[in-house]
Amino acid sequence: MGERQALNATFFAFQKRDKMVLAPATAMLVVLLLIVGGAFVWLSRDAIGDYFSWAMSMAKQNAAAADGKPGYGSLMMAPPASVINLIPLSFAFQVLYYIVVAAWEAACLKWMIRGDASGLFGLSLGADTWRVYFTYWLWFLLLIVIYIACIIIAATVGFGLFGAAAMSGKGETTTTLGPAVMIAFALGLALIGAFIYVAVRFAPAAATSVAERRFAFFDAWKVTRGRFWAMLGAFLLLWLMFIVGYFMVSIAVGLIVGVQLVSAMAANGAGAQTSPQQMWAVLTQPGILVPLLVLYLVVIGAVMTFLVALQGVNARAARLALEEGVIAAPTS
Repeated sequence: MGERQALNATFFAFQKRDKMVLAPATAMLVVLLLIVGGAFVWLSRDAIGDYFSWAMSMAKQNAAAADGKPGYGSLMMAPPASVINLIPLSFAFQVLYYIVVAAWEAACLKWMIRGDASGLFGLSLGADTWRVYFTYWLWFLLLIVIYIACIIIAATVGFGLFGAAAMSGKGETTTTLGPAVMIAFALGLALIGAFIYVAVRFAPAAATSVAERRFAFFDAWKVTRGRFWAMLGAFLLLWLMFIVGYFMVSIAVGLIVGVQLVSAMAANGAGAQTSPQQMWAVLTQPGILVPLLVLYLVVIGAVMTFLVALQGVNARAARLALEEGVIAAPTS
Protein backbone atom coordinates (compact mmCIF):
# COMPACT_ATOMS: atom_id res chain seq x y z
CA MET A 1 0.00 0.00 0.00
CA GLY A 2 1.40 3.38 -0.99
CA GLU A 3 1.54 6.59 0.98
CA ARG A 4 -1.84 7.71 2.24
CA GLN A 5 -3.57 10.61 0.56
CA ALA A 6 -4.38 13.78 2.47
CA LEU A 7 -7.80 13.72 4.09
CA ASN A 8 -8.94 17.25 3.08
CA ALA A 9 -12.39 16.36 4.38
CA THR A 10 -13.71 19.43 6.23
CA PHE A 11 -15.77 20.65 3.26
CA PHE A 12 -15.83 17.42 1.27
CA ALA A 13 -19.64 17.29 1.42
CA PHE A 14 -19.92 20.58 -0.46
CA GLN A 15 -17.69 19.74 -3.41
CA LYS A 16 -19.30 20.22 -6.80
CA ARG A 17 -20.93 17.04 -8.11
CA ASP A 18 -22.82 16.14 -11.26
CA LYS A 19 -26.15 15.89 -9.43
CA MET A 20 -27.78 17.48 -6.39
CA VAL A 21 -28.74 14.89 -3.78
CA LEU A 22 -27.64 16.14 -0.37
CA ALA A 23 -29.89 19.22 -0.30
CA PRO A 24 -33.09 17.43 -1.44
CA ALA A 25 -32.41 14.52 0.91
CA THR A 26 -31.91 16.91 3.82
CA ALA A 27 -35.06 18.86 2.96
CA MET A 28 -37.00 15.58 2.80
CA LEU A 29 -35.58 14.64 6.21
CA VAL A 30 -36.92 17.87 7.73
CA VAL A 31 -40.35 17.27 6.16
CA LEU A 32 -40.49 13.67 7.39
CA LEU A 33 -39.42 14.63 10.91
CA LEU A 34 -42.12 17.30 11.00
CA ILE A 35 -44.67 14.69 9.93
CA VAL A 36 -43.45 12.21 12.55
CA GLY A 37 -43.43 14.87 15.27
CA GLY A 38 -46.87 16.14 14.26
CA ALA A 39 -48.28 12.60 14.30
CA PHE A 40 -46.90 12.02 17.79
CA VAL A 41 -48.40 15.26 19.12
CA TRP A 42 -51.75 14.46 17.51
CA LEU A 43 -51.92 10.93 18.91
CA SER A 44 -50.80 12.04 22.37
CA ARG A 45 -52.78 15.31 22.56
CA ASP A 46 -55.14 14.03 25.29
CA ALA A 47 -52.28 12.62 27.34
CA ILE A 48 -50.35 15.89 27.05
CA GLY A 49 -53.39 17.78 28.35
CA ASP A 50 -53.77 15.28 31.21
CA TYR A 51 -50.09 15.67 32.05
CA PHE A 52 -50.33 19.46 32.42
CA SER A 53 -53.50 19.15 34.51
CA TRP A 54 -51.76 16.62 36.76
CA ALA A 55 -48.63 18.78 37.04
CA MET A 56 -50.69 21.88 37.94
CA SER A 57 -52.64 19.93 40.57
CA MET A 58 -49.37 18.71 42.07
CA ALA A 59 -47.96 22.24 42.10
CA LYS A 60 -51.05 23.71 43.77
CA GLN A 61 -51.17 20.94 46.37
CA ASN A 62 -47.51 21.31 47.32
CA ALA A 63 -47.71 25.13 47.31
CA ALA A 64 -50.66 24.97 49.73
CA ALA A 65 -48.74 22.51 51.92
CA ALA A 66 -45.72 24.85 51.93
CA ASP A 67 -47.95 27.73 53.08
CA GLY A 68 -49.15 25.62 56.00
CA LYS A 69 -52.80 25.61 54.98
CA PRO A 70 -54.87 23.09 56.98
CA GLY A 71 -55.92 19.96 55.11
CA TYR A 72 -53.02 20.12 52.67
CA GLY A 73 -49.89 18.02 52.75
CA SER A 74 -46.99 17.51 50.39
CA LEU A 75 -47.60 14.40 48.32
CA MET A 76 -46.73 12.70 45.08
CA MET A 77 -49.83 11.72 43.11
CA ALA A 78 -49.52 9.02 40.49
CA PRO A 79 -49.85 10.39 36.95
CA PRO A 80 -52.97 9.53 34.95
CA ALA A 81 -53.03 6.28 32.96
CA SER A 82 -52.96 8.24 29.70
CA VAL A 83 -49.61 9.77 30.70
CA ILE A 84 -48.17 6.37 31.58
CA ASN A 85 -49.34 5.05 28.22
CA LEU A 86 -47.16 7.68 26.56
CA ILE A 87 -44.07 5.61 27.40
CA PRO A 88 -44.60 2.83 24.80
CA LEU A 89 -45.89 5.37 22.27
CA SER A 90 -42.80 7.52 22.78
CA PHE A 91 -40.54 4.50 22.35
CA ALA A 92 -42.30 3.53 19.10
CA PHE A 93 -41.89 7.03 17.71
CA GLN A 94 -38.24 7.12 18.79
CA VAL A 95 -37.65 3.98 16.75
CA LEU A 96 -39.44 5.57 13.77
CA TYR A 97 -37.49 8.80 14.24
CA TYR A 98 -34.12 7.07 14.09
CA ILE A 99 -35.14 4.99 11.08
CA VAL A 100 -35.92 8.24 9.23
CA VAL A 101 -32.59 9.76 10.33
CA ALA A 102 -30.76 6.57 9.31
CA ALA A 103 -32.38 6.73 5.87
CA TRP A 104 -31.14 10.31 5.49
CA GLU A 105 -27.62 9.53 6.68
CA ALA A 106 -27.45 6.51 4.38
CA ALA A 107 -28.61 8.68 1.47
CA CYS A 108 -25.83 11.20 2.17
CA LEU A 109 -23.15 8.57 2.63
CA LYS A 110 -23.96 6.38 -0.36
CA TRP A 111 -24.05 9.47 -2.60
CA MET A 112 -20.73 10.87 -1.37
CA ILE A 113 -18.98 7.48 -1.31
CA ARG A 114 -20.20 5.78 -4.47
CA GLY A 115 -22.49 8.27 -6.25
CA ASP A 116 -25.67 6.27 -5.57
CA ALA A 117 -28.79 8.46 -5.66
CA SER A 118 -31.44 5.73 -5.62
CA GLY A 119 -34.64 6.18 -3.61
CA LEU A 120 -36.93 9.14 -2.94
CA PHE A 121 -34.51 12.08 -3.13
CA GLY A 122 -31.89 9.52 -2.13
CA LEU A 123 -33.86 8.22 0.86
CA SER A 124 -34.93 4.58 0.95
CA LEU A 125 -35.41 1.64 3.30
CA GLY A 126 -32.70 -0.36 1.57
CA ALA A 127 -29.83 -2.29 3.11
CA ASP A 128 -27.68 0.81 3.63
CA THR A 129 -30.36 2.40 5.81
CA TRP A 130 -30.50 -0.64 8.08
CA ARG A 131 -26.71 -0.78 8.30
CA VAL A 132 -26.71 2.81 9.51
CA TYR A 133 -29.64 2.18 11.85
CA PHE A 134 -27.96 -0.75 13.58
CA THR A 135 -24.79 1.33 13.80
CA TYR A 136 -26.80 3.68 16.04
CA TRP A 137 -27.69 0.78 18.32
CA LEU A 138 -24.09 -0.38 18.56
CA TRP A 139 -23.00 3.19 19.34
CA PHE A 140 -25.63 3.26 22.08
CA LEU A 141 -24.35 0.02 23.62
CA LEU A 142 -20.72 1.13 23.27
CA LEU A 143 -21.45 4.41 25.06
CA ILE A 144 -23.12 2.51 27.91
CA VAL A 145 -20.06 0.27 28.26
CA ILE A 146 -17.70 3.28 28.21
CA TYR A 147 -19.84 5.13 30.76
CA ILE A 148 -19.91 2.17 33.16
CA ALA A 149 -16.16 1.61 32.72
CA CYS A 150 -15.44 5.28 33.49
CA ILE A 151 -17.56 5.14 36.64
CA ILE A 152 -15.81 1.98 37.85
CA ILE A 153 -12.32 3.36 37.13
CA ALA A 154 -13.08 6.75 38.68
CA ALA A 155 -14.67 5.22 41.78
CA THR A 156 -11.86 2.70 42.27
CA VAL A 157 -9.07 5.24 41.84
CA GLY A 158 -10.91 7.88 43.85
CA PHE A 159 -11.56 5.66 46.85
CA GLY A 160 -8.00 4.36 46.67
CA LEU A 161 -6.48 7.84 46.59
CA PHE A 162 -8.56 9.30 49.39
CA GLY A 163 -8.16 6.14 51.46
CA ALA A 164 -4.38 6.29 51.07
CA ALA A 165 -4.45 9.99 51.90
CA ALA A 166 -6.44 9.36 55.07
CA MET A 167 -4.14 6.56 56.24
CA SER A 168 -0.90 8.38 55.47
CA GLY A 169 -2.13 11.48 57.26
CA LYS A 170 -3.23 9.55 60.35
CA GLY A 171 -6.60 11.19 60.25
CA GLU A 172 -5.31 14.56 59.04
CA THR A 173 -5.81 14.61 55.28
CA THR A 174 -5.15 18.29 54.64
CA THR A 175 -1.56 17.74 53.53
CA THR A 176 -2.27 14.69 51.38
CA LEU A 177 -5.65 15.67 49.95
CA GLY A 178 -4.15 18.10 47.44
CA PRO A 179 -2.11 15.50 45.50
CA ALA A 180 -5.10 13.13 45.53
CA VAL A 181 -7.31 15.81 43.99
CA MET A 182 -4.67 16.56 41.35
CA ILE A 183 -4.37 12.86 40.45
CA ALA A 184 -8.15 12.55 40.27
CA PHE A 185 -8.29 15.62 38.01
CA ALA A 186 -5.58 14.18 35.75
CA LEU A 187 -7.49 10.89 35.61
CA GLY A 188 -10.62 12.74 34.57
CA LEU A 189 -8.76 14.47 31.74
CA ALA A 190 -7.27 11.13 30.68
CA LEU A 191 -10.73 9.52 30.53
CA ILE A 192 -12.06 12.43 28.47
CA GLY A 193 -9.09 12.14 26.13
CA ALA A 194 -9.61 8.40 25.79
CA PHE A 195 -13.29 8.92 24.99
CA ILE A 196 -12.47 11.50 22.31
CA TYR A 197 -9.90 9.16 20.81
CA VAL A 198 -12.31 6.23 20.63
CA ALA A 199 -15.12 8.47 19.31
CA VAL A 200 -12.96 9.79 16.47
CA ARG A 201 -11.56 6.38 15.57
CA PHE A 202 -15.07 4.94 15.26
CA ALA A 203 -16.69 8.09 13.83
CA PRO A 204 -16.90 6.71 10.25
CA ALA A 205 -18.51 3.43 11.39
CA ALA A 206 -21.71 4.05 9.41
CA ALA A 207 -19.73 5.32 6.41
CA THR A 208 -17.55 2.21 6.53
CA SER A 209 -20.59 -0.06 6.50
CA VAL A 210 -22.03 1.81 3.52
CA ALA A 211 -18.66 1.68 1.73
CA GLU A 212 -18.22 -2.07 2.28
CA ARG A 213 -21.94 -2.78 1.72
CA ARG A 214 -22.07 -4.86 4.88
CA PHE A 215 -22.32 -4.13 8.59
CA ALA A 216 -18.69 -3.32 9.40
CA PHE A 217 -18.72 -1.10 12.51
CA PHE A 218 -15.30 -2.13 13.81
CA ASP A 219 -13.61 -1.74 10.41
CA ALA A 220 -13.79 2.00 11.09
CA TRP A 221 -10.71 1.48 13.25
CA LYS A 222 -8.78 0.53 10.10
CA VAL A 223 -10.26 3.43 8.15
CA THR A 224 -9.04 6.00 10.68
CA ARG A 225 -5.62 4.44 11.26
CA GLY A 226 -3.05 7.18 10.69
CA ARG A 227 -5.77 9.81 10.23
CA PHE A 228 -6.81 10.54 13.81
CA TRP A 229 -5.38 14.06 13.92
CA ALA A 230 -6.67 14.97 10.49
CA MET A 231 -10.20 13.86 11.39
CA LEU A 232 -10.06 15.47 14.83
CA GLY A 233 -8.97 18.74 13.22
CA ALA A 234 -11.81 18.60 10.70
CA PHE A 235 -14.37 17.91 13.43
CA LEU A 236 -13.01 20.67 15.67
CA LEU A 237 -13.09 23.22 12.84
CA LEU A 238 -16.70 22.35 12.01
CA TRP A 239 -17.71 22.52 15.67
CA LEU A 240 -15.95 25.88 16.07
CA MET A 241 -17.81 27.31 13.07
CA PHE A 242 -21.09 25.95 14.39
CA ILE A 243 -20.57 27.38 17.89
CA VAL A 244 -19.64 30.81 16.50
CA GLY A 245 -22.75 30.78 14.32
CA TYR A 246 -24.89 29.72 17.29
CA PHE A 247 -23.65 32.63 19.40
CA MET A 248 -24.25 35.07 16.56
CA VAL A 249 -27.86 33.89 16.23
CA SER A 250 -28.30 34.01 20.03
CA ILE A 251 -27.06 37.61 20.08
CA ALA A 252 -29.45 38.50 17.26
CA VAL A 253 -32.39 36.92 19.10
CA GLY A 254 -31.42 38.72 22.31
CA LEU A 255 -31.23 42.07 20.52
CA ILE A 256 -34.61 41.62 18.80
CA VAL A 257 -36.41 40.56 21.99
CA GLY A 258 -34.53 43.01 24.21
CA VAL A 259 -35.25 46.07 22.07
CA GLN A 260 -38.95 45.26 21.94
CA LEU A 261 -39.19 44.70 25.70
CA VAL A 262 -37.25 47.89 26.48
CA SER A 263 -39.62 49.81 24.21
CA ALA A 264 -42.61 48.32 26.01
CA MET A 265 -41.17 49.22 29.42
CA ALA A 266 -40.42 52.77 28.26
CA ALA A 267 -44.01 53.14 27.05
CA ASN A 268 -45.27 52.28 30.55
CA GLY A 269 -43.25 55.12 32.06
CA ALA A 270 -40.32 55.24 34.45
CA GLY A 271 -40.69 52.96 37.44
CA ALA A 272 -43.75 51.18 36.10
CA GLN A 273 -43.70 47.42 35.94
CA THR A 274 -44.49 45.49 32.77
CA SER A 275 -47.04 42.77 33.39
CA PRO A 276 -46.61 39.25 31.94
CA GLN A 277 -49.64 39.91 29.71
CA GLN A 278 -47.97 43.03 28.29
CA MET A 279 -44.73 41.15 27.73
CA TRP A 280 -46.59 38.37 25.93
CA ALA A 281 -48.41 40.92 23.76
CA VAL A 282 -45.07 42.45 22.80
CA LEU A 283 -43.42 39.12 22.02
CA THR A 284 -46.33 38.01 19.79
CA GLN A 285 -46.29 41.08 17.57
CA PRO A 286 -45.54 40.44 13.87
CA GLY A 287 -42.58 42.78 14.11
CA ILE A 288 -40.85 40.35 16.45
CA LEU A 289 -42.37 37.03 15.38
CA VAL A 290 -41.29 37.35 11.74
CA PRO A 291 -37.58 38.02 12.48
CA LEU A 292 -37.57 35.22 15.06
CA LEU A 293 -39.15 32.85 12.54
CA VAL A 294 -36.50 33.78 9.98
CA LEU A 295 -33.75 33.19 12.54
CA TYR A 296 -35.33 29.86 13.47
CA LEU A 297 -35.23 28.78 9.82
CA VAL A 298 -31.61 29.94 9.64
CA VAL A 299 -30.81 27.80 12.69
CA ILE A 300 -32.45 24.74 11.12
CA GLY A 301 -30.48 25.31 7.92
CA ALA A 302 -27.24 25.78 9.85
CA VAL A 303 -27.78 22.64 11.94
CA MET A 304 -28.54 20.51 8.88
CA THR A 305 -25.55 21.96 7.01
CA PHE A 306 -23.35 21.17 9.99
CA LEU A 307 -24.61 17.57 10.13
CA VAL A 308 -24.06 17.12 6.39
CA ALA A 309 -20.52 18.43 6.80
CA LEU A 310 -19.86 15.89 9.55
CA GLN A 311 -21.12 13.12 7.27
CA GLY A 312 -18.77 14.45 4.60
CA VAL A 313 -15.73 13.98 6.86
CA ASN A 314 -16.71 10.36 7.52
CA ALA A 315 -17.56 9.69 3.87
CA ARG A 316 -14.21 11.08 2.72
CA ALA A 317 -12.31 8.82 5.14
CA ALA A 318 -14.24 5.71 4.01
CA ARG A 319 -13.84 6.61 0.35
CA LEU A 320 -10.08 7.02 0.70
CA ALA A 321 -9.90 3.69 2.55
CA LEU A 322 -11.64 2.06 -0.42
CA GLU A 323 -9.26 3.66 -2.91
CA GLU A 324 -6.21 2.65 -0.89
CA GLY A 325 -7.40 -0.93 -0.41
CA VAL A 326 -7.66 -0.66 3.36
CA ILE A 327 -11.25 -1.89 3.08
CA ALA A 328 -13.00 -3.50 0.13
CA ALA A 329 -16.52 -3.54 -1.33
CA PRO A 330 -18.04 -6.51 -3.19
CA THR A 331 -17.52 -6.36 -6.94
CA SER A 332 -21.08 -7.42 -7.76
